[in-house]
Amino acid sequence: MPRNGVFCLLVLLLTSTRVLAETLIGRIVGVADGDTLPLLDAAHIPQKIRLSGIDAPEKRQAFGERSKPHLSVLACNRQAKADCRKIDRYRQQICVATSAAGMSG
Repeated sequence: MPRNGVFCLLVLLLTSTRVLAETLIGRIVGVADGDTLPLLDAAHIPQKIRLSGIDAPEKRQAFGERSKPHLSVLACNRQAKADCRKIDRYRQQICVATSAAGMSG
């Protein structure tokens, strides 16, 4: 394989998301930003999850500090179920999360 082809393959492997199937059940114990939540699972181990389908601004971006409290009202201190099917390039699980209050994302 040409050297350029090896480089392209390596870049593709390092930037692609891994697929997994995991369901986490626990309590949302905070909000990291507008699309990332720490969930304390049944074994009391914190799991950092990103909400699937949500592209909220990061803390330092415009409106980043405004998106965090909105998610906090919806999710903080609630029991939740997170169906995780991917891991992003930052090794965070990407999940569809639901709670008794009906949060979904």
